[in-house]
Amino acid sequence: MPAERLSSLDASFLYLETPALHMHVAGLSIFAPREDGSLTYDHVQRVVEARIHLAPRLRQRVLPIPGNLGRPVWVGDDRFDLDFHLRRSAVPSPGGRAQLERSVGRVLSRPLDRSKPLWELYVFEGVDEGRTAVLLKLHHALADGIGSMLIGSALFDLEPDAPFGLPPMGPWQPEPIPDREDLVRAAVAEMASHPAEALARTARAPKRAIDTVVRTMSGAMALAGMGPPPRGPFDGPTGPARRFATADAPFDRLRTIKRSLGGTINDVVLTAVAIGLHELLTSRGESTQGRSLRVMVPVSVRSKAETGDVGNRVAPAFVEIPIGRMGARSRLVKVRRATEELKSSSMAVSADAIIGLGAFAPPALHAMAARVVSRGRWFNLVVSNIPAPQMPLYLAGARLVANHPAMPLGEHGGLSIGCTSLGGTMAFGLTADWDTLKDIDVLARGIERGIDDLAAAASKKAARTG
Repeated sequence: MPAERLSSLDASFLYLETPALHMHVAGLSIFAPREDGSLTYDHVQRVVEARIHLAPRLRQRVLPIPGNLGRPVWVGDDRFDLDFHLRRSAVPSPGGRAQLERSVGRVLSRPLDRSKPLWELYVFEGVDEGRTAVLLKLHHALADGIGSMLIGSALFDLEPDAPFGLPPMGPWQPEPIPDREDLVRAAVAEMASHPAEALARTARAPKRAIDTVVRTMSGAMALAGMGPPPRGPFDGPTGPARRFATADAPFDRLRTIKRSLGGTINDVVLTAVAIGLHELLTSRGESTQGRSLRVMVPVSVRSKAETGDVGNRVAPAFVEIPIGRMGARSRLVKVRRATEELKSSSMAVSADAIIGLGAFAPPALHAMAARVVSRGRWFNLVVSNIPAPQMPLYLAGARLVANHPAMPLGEHGGLSIGCTSLGGTMAFGLTADWDTLKDIDVLARGIERGIDDLAAAASKKAARTG
């Protein structure tokens, strides 16, 4: 069976990585105690041992092609050792939010080992109120936010008393690693076949091919016409050290805000972030009058046919959010207007076509293009809202309370914010450059107050109309 080649987008995350820019994502899951006590490392280890075969990518590593003639391939790690990937840790006393966030920040500051499968799982015991935190850290080449949830689904249960399961009867045996000569031969053959394949596709569907080119060019022109983003507080060069902070609110509160004030859940999220940014800059003594910041919002372009795939199917979209002084409801109106304009623009329409172009780019050129794009100042920060199922989830009998995502940073963007509503809590994870955002907790609390302000505005409207 031939080795599976990384997609062009997955490979780009490997090409983008530098000693200061780690291209891993993570999810910090908070678990309530089990009926018989706290969730422990031993519980988690038993679940992973029993179910790792359900996520085959977790036992595969990346193998580069000699001479960089083709994109790397996934191969079974013939030296796979689960003990290397499972890490036991303890949060310093008293085990509160600040101590856990500092511990997570240290983990995020370290790159993954390229010679092994690109993931690590940390079990943080000693969290206050008898809780346990589990941090799943994955390279972005392995999975986007939705793909990482597919991996997480192998670990989570829908019932607290679900059996751990048993590992396969026999020991795992990886596929043989392809010979160097076979890898080179396959890469050369693929390069030679691209022109014919492109012509064949055009012959079969000329209108679709023409439409793809038109959409792609329109999107590229829109991107080029954006101009530089506004001056922002996170624009300096990014170093290797990370800070991490969390914020959360019941997901039902965001749904109530959406129903009352209109827009989407993502509009509510962006508005809460804008309020938090206003509070952050105000606390620093900076003027916010008339200011806005450009947010890069990763958009999933995963089709229904691809819902079970592990891998990246995301494209960038850009939204200007207002951070000046104004009421919460007025800010939401402005954010809604900005996102509605995005939906009707060629940038959103051409996202999937732009992803497809990389399949025919030689790896050396692909790597160079990825670095050039990453070094451009296209946005001030990233905000990613990862959709999640609304149902109780359990790990070894412990109920999931919240899952806080951690996102990579850009070369000139020292802040990324992710959020997801797993477990019924809209949980935010703020990842920042250590030197750029020393007051990250001010922003986290500002986002929570932003949701409070929006909920108050929704209640006020309901009282007037009721």
